[in-house]
Amino acid sequence: MIPAYWALVLSGTVLLAFIAAVFKFGSWYGQVNSDRKRFDQFMEEVRKDIKNIFDRLPPLPTKEASPIRLSEHGERISKDIDAKAWAEKVTHKLIGQTKGMTPFQVQEFSFDHANAFEPDNALLVKMQQSSFETGIDLEGVRRVLGVELRDRLLQLNGLTESSLDH
Repeated sequence: MIPAYWALVLSGTVLLAFIAAVFKFGSWYGQVNSDRKRFDQFMEEVRKDIKNIFDRLPPLPTKEASPIRLSEHGERISKDIDAKAWAEKVTHKLIGQTKGMTPFQVQEFSFDHANAFEPDNALLVKMQQSSFETGIDLEGVRRVLGVELRDRLLQLNGLTESSLDH
């Protein structure tokens, strides 16, 4: 049997060890929570920074889907520069060159033509103004012209935009 003195010392030692373990666990748990809060704050800052980067990018005039279509932004550009009227005006010169083409070939032809043609002064001014107001380059404005031209050529050839999906 253990004398009362040694029992008291042993109990005190176990109690002190238990208190020290609880204190260490509490300190560790507090540190983990502090680290987690700092990490959450860091991730929130990263999210805000990424959002700011995307907010600075100009909006796209087209939706990158199949087939390529105008976004709301592209529709506004089309209206601003009267792209449908331009497409209607040039299709009578180009329709013969697109006979027998696949829808994809008509699309490529339209985009190539929109990128290469020299606009008259009135259209050039509209394109530049739209480019400036919408924050996209002239290439983006020409892409809108290409989509409108493609749609009109497909229509005149009896094809649809949905045939570009295949």
